Amino acid sequence: MNTITLYNASNEERLSWRAWSVMFRELAESRELINRLVMRDMASQVRQSFLGYLWILLPPVATTVVFSLLRQANIINVPMADDALPYALFVLVGTTIWGLFTQTTIMATSSIAISGDLVSKVYFPREILIFSATIRSVINTAIRIGAVIAGFIIFVYPVTWQVLFIPVLLVPIVFFAVGLGLFLAPINTMMHDISRMLELFFQFGMFLAPTVYPTPVLAAVDSSWKMLLYLVHNLNPVSHVIHAIQHILEHGTIYLDSGFWVATGISFLVFFMGWRFFHACEPLLAERL
Repeated sequence: MNTITLYNASNEERLSWRAWSVMFRELAESRELINRLVMRDMASQVRQSFLGYLWILLPPVATTVVFSLLRQANIINVPMADDALPYALFVLVGTTIWGLFTQTTIMATSSIAISGDLVSKVYFPREILIFSATIRSVINTAIRIGAVIAGFIIFVYPVTWQVLFIPVLLVPIVFFAVGLGLFLAPINTMMHDISRMLELFFQFGMFLAPTVYPTPVLAAVDSSWKMLLYLVHNLNPVSHVIHAIQHILEHGTIYLDSGFWVATGISFLVFFMGWRFFHACEPLLAERL
């Protein structure tokens, strides 16, 4: 006897507490589909491309070179502490982490809209597209970390074994970015400007985190602009993760302040709220595309 699976478009069950078990079950059952989507997207990313995977490495490396030259030529003045990373490594690490956050958010937000034909013709849990885009972004970051390692070798900068914890410290950033993507992806199916707005915002948002210049030390703040910069950096959850990773690289020890734990809590809260919001909106996505 054949088993018939009935999909109900009603939102009643999607808004109940039972929705959580459905969400996790569908995610577990879709592991193979996620794997195939990741492999397809990674292959298409470099297909018919002369530089191939070098395009993944270029953004943080190019930013590092530009800002290092500007500082060396005294066009910009970025004071660094005596025990801080060399400026080039500081920028390379910061922009790589910021790139993980921005690329994951943008790819997650646009994943549904760019797969409109697939979404409108075949039923599957739509968040699978967001999670597969997230995995692809994480793989891209892993490739960029190769450039970071090369930078530390070139500068002969010693590190301790505590750097092995850095991937764990990046987890809150990934969850925060995916959560934002889960919130914004349904809206982006109606207004494609959302993904473009994110790209524009993140270009300037890089300066709202310690990527190309460090967060001012509160005790040394001597102007309202520095105080504003200090506050903006500390309100940005990504900044606290960057601070923790910079501390490991500079001092060889793990130091997680209260800001890091608050940022982690916010990241997981945004993720689960975003996932629940996306699950409730899922029946409407196909007709919006």
